[in-house]
Amino acid sequence: MIKPEDLTDVERQVAGAYAGGTEIDLTGRSVRGEVLTGLLTGMYRVPRKGLPALRLQNARITGKFELEGTRVTRVIDLTHCAFEESLDLRMARLIGLRLRGTRVPGLQGRNLRVFSDLVLEAGFTCTGTVDLTDAAVDGTLRLAGAVLRSNSEHAFLGARLRVSGSVQAIAMRANGEVRLRGAAIGGSVHLGGARLVNTGRDALEASGIVVAGNFFCNAEGGRFTADGRVLLDGARVGGNLEFTGARLHSTHRVDNQVLVLPHGLADEAATLVADRIKVEGNVELDNGFTSTGTVRLPNASVGGYLRLSGAVIGPREVAEELAGDVTNRIPVAIHADGLQVRGDVEARSAANNGGTRTPPLHTYGQVRLSNAHIMGSASMSGVSLHGPGIDVLFADRLEIGGTLFLRELKAKGSVRLQNANIGSTLDMSGAELTLPRLRPNGTQKPSLDARAITIGKDLLCSRGFTAVGGVRLRLGEVGKMATFSDSHLGSTAADIALNAYGLTVHQFRLHIPEGQQPKGKVVLSRLKAVSVTDGPGLWDAEGGVAVDDFEFAGITADPDVPVETRLRWLLKVQPDFAPGPYEQLAAVYQQGGEEELAQKVQLEKQRRRYSELGRAGRVWGAVQRWTVGYGYRPWLAICWLGVFWLGGALWFNWHPMLKLNKDEDPVWNAWLLSLDLLLPIIDFGHDGKWQFTGASQWISGLLVAVGWVLASTAAAGAARVLKRV
Repeated sequence: MIKPEDLTDVERQVAGAYAGGTEIDLTGRSVRGEVLTGLLTGMYRVPRKGLPALRLQNARITGKFELEGTRVTRVIDLTHCAFEESLDLRMARLIGLRLRGTRVPGLQGRNLRVFSDLVLEAGFTCTGTVDLTDAAVDGTLRLAGAVLRSNSEHAFLGARLRVSGSVQAIAMRANGEVRLRGAAIGGSVHLGGARLVNTGRDALEASGIVVAGNFFCNAEGGRFTADGRVLLDGARVGGNLEFTGARLHSTHRVDNQVLVLPHGLADEAATLVADRIKVEGNVELDNGFTSTGTVRLPNASVGGYLRLSGAVIGPREVAEELAGDVTNRIPVAIHADGLQVRGDVEARSAANNGGTRTPPLHTYGQVRLSNAHIMGSASMSGVSLHGPGIDVLFADRLEIGGTLFLRELKAKGSVRLQNANIGSTLDMSGAELTLPRLRPNGTQKPSLDARAITIGKDLLCSRGFTAVGGVRLRLGEVGKMATFSDSHLGSTAADIALNAYGLTVHQFRLHIPEGQQPKGKVVLSRLKAVSVTDGPGLWDAEGGVAVDDFEFAGITADPDVPVETRLRWLLKVQPDFAPGPYEQLAAVYQQGGEEELAQKVQLEKQRRRYSELGRAGRVWGAVQRWTVGYGYRPWLAICWLGVFWLGGALWFNWHPMLKLNKDEDPVWNAWLLSLDLLLPIIDFGHDGKWQFTGASQWISGLLVAVGWVLASTAAAGAARVLKRV
């Protein structure tokens, strides 16, 4: 302790000002820290002139300023002062501490307790570390405009810091890590305009922080900038989390990489790590938000909406190196597996407060939404997803309560929605899906892979929708309408343009105009629809159309086409005969009251059936075709019987026969004789009564043969008719 008689004149002036609580400007003169400590701890007896307080301006404080474990009941207010040594405030209890514009080489404040605001703002500069680990502030922590130029890895240590009010750190500058791990903030955190630099390490480490109000890392006071990771994993925010206009950059990779099926690892250089974060309000990463690495939100919970409009996210340089080839390196832009959003997700172009429009979201790398649950709608119209040769949108088992808007989507890479559940509509009108993921053998995977998807209302892939790798809807369910009208499906490198095997849908529209045919195979096998609308472009698909067990209750074309055209389409796509498609088409016409059209379809089915048999089968088929129309025109048999009856009767009328038995005396009747020969089994009393000679023998034999043939075909036709009935 410095004796009172050893105080300098300046220090005596300071003691006098302290006694009355008045502020004194030292204009750069020095005062020893030990003297200030002695004044605050009552080691010097100073006659009171009012309420004591330490209020200094422009002082140069030498020596040690130590209040470790001390309870100070006087306000400490130092403005534009400069300390030569670090402040030691460990375990101190202070009524108030204000260090506006003050320069310190460090501040040791572990377990410090401040019973009002802790003010380290307005140019407060620290060239070491501000350590407030386990400290408590019963007011607001003010760091606005503070400059933390640490010569170590840590600029600010605030693990488990407790602040009953807010943290005001607008426009703060920090070189080194700012740590708020496990902190508890009773109000809001304001980091708008702050610049945090800790290249290659963590710029803001706020894992497990609890904020009762909002968490602002936005453009208030300038754009929030972080060169290093921002860690918010396990955080709890009672209000909104805002990174509007923020710029995040980091080269730090996550410790545990995600396995990407069927092979490869996610290449994540994360800038924002918010695993398991819970935000009661909205999350805003919009209006100029820029991240050069991955934004991680796996298993995060958002009570309001998630806004991404105007953001640019992902490792652009890495993603642009992808050339659409087979790759095991999967750069990730957004990792949000297991994300839960109670409101909407907004990523489309939107109007801002100034009346201008922000562009839609742009990402470079994979966007992962596997097992995510969005209770509202997701608006991603016009969004640009850049990931050539990878699954640029990986959203298996995604659940959306409303509509998933992907209108005018620009995706370089594949969109994967396997087992997704869309409560209302999946709208991909005008979307362009190019450079899909490749298999190891170099063939293209589907541009849109929505295998086993469930859609409550409509699937809209029309108005120029383009999927270079084709579309897979295998075993999907669509509640109302699925349309691919005016779409561009497949390419020369795609095996299948549209795979709708086992799809269940109410209304299926495949109105593809002529000349715009799918470039690949179209699979409609086992598809079940109530009504189907098609066009000539569908049936001109370069890989053919599979229609095995394709079921529908009604089918039309736009414009309408005659049944002969449909039969030509079936012949084109089924060079090998199968009865199912013909029976299905005939049943539709029959149920619609178009019996004549149904009959034409059945006739074509039988014609193709017999045409693929041997010679005898083809002959028998020709006989059935021209005699009874394969059983669908039994009146033809009657006509043929009439013709042969008339011909035989005329012949025998002109060539009377002699009696075969002189003991009998039958009456000659050429008409009954001809009828008796034609109709087997039935006897009109003329068969075996007359002696046929010459040409009449051949005529009688012909009538008997024709009678048996016509009777057999008529019986077969009748059986088919009865079976059909």
